[in-house]
Amino acid sequence: MVRFSDLENKGANKEVEPESSVLEELSEDQSPPLDASDWYQRACRFVEGVFGKVRSNETPNLSEGEDLIEEIVQACVRGNVPQELLIKAQYGDETNSFLTNKAVNVTVFAIFMGDTLGLPKERLAELGLAALLHDIGKIRVPEEILYKEGSLRDDELAVLRKYPHDSFEILQGLGEKYHNIAECALHLNERLDGSGFPQGLQGEAINPYARIIGILELYEAMTHNRPQRQKFTHFEAVKEIIKTKKDAFQRELLKAFLKTFGIFPLHCLVKLNSGAIGRVIQTYEEQPLRPNIEIIVDAQERRVKVPRTIDLREQQVLYIIDALTEENLNA
Repeated sequence: MVRFSDLENKGANKEVEPESSVLEELSEDQSPPLDASDWYQRACRFVEGVFGKVRSNETPNLSEGEDLIEEIVQACVRGNVPQELLIKAQYGDETNSFLTNKAVNVTVFAIFMGDTLGLPKERLAELGLAALLHDIGKIRVPEEILYKEGSLRDDELAVLRKYPHDSFEILQGLGEKYHNIAECALHLNERLDGSGFPQGLQGEAINPYARIIGILELYEAMTHNRPQRQKFTHFEAVKEIIKTKKDAFQRELLKAFLKTFGIFPLHCLVKLNSGAIGRVIQTYEEQPLRPNIEIIVDAQERRVKVPRTIDLREQQVLYIIDALTEENLNA
């Protein structure tokens, strides 16, 4: 088993702020930036292809997926991975199946959070591939359970909770090269305090990639629509995770999660105490509750024709009272 300490850059002992991020390693490289929309769609097609192979009991070829991960890791190393990719993963369309979108979204989240943690290039790539394939066993879950609207019965929940074993079996069957990724998929729903499944593992017994992806796949599920419920805002999801799951995840990983995504991330909609509504266009690590926002609805609830920006650091009388979804805005 790979320990979490093995994933970190050698000599970097800071909790969340390593001496050198992979974003800085090859900053002199002038290669063109990654096309966020193109990469996202290619990743979705790859995931759909892998899922199709599994449904047909065929062996999937992961080389294309490894190439996709290499692209995003290299962009991360060069320092030109586009923020548009993170925004697309957080707020983009949901035209594919939720399993496909979830796989790609969690992968994007994992690359960004892995960089925050200072993972070296090869570990970042392995984390990314583990994220891309983390739900592969769910293909064997009957659709009437997977897409059921409403709560699952106990017997249905028991069937669903078998999928980590299926994920492990599928990935382990691809060869020893993928053992660590297979173990990650098996441990994905394990929790630090032993409250997870399928084995009730605790602490260091849980695969380190699974400890990272476990937070991210929970966050992704909460912030995207599911058959059983409507999505949470980013702010609501973060509050819920910190309030109810703080014992389930490592403290340093929760700190890295918050550092990566912030309290009010780029592009999210917020409501001010004045009644105005705006979209976050810039965040500040030293003042996460006071971002720069672009006003799109004024205090009289009128759509503004010419958006104006407000830096909340300079407007102390104004502050955010709520986060909104696009559905809230269009209601």
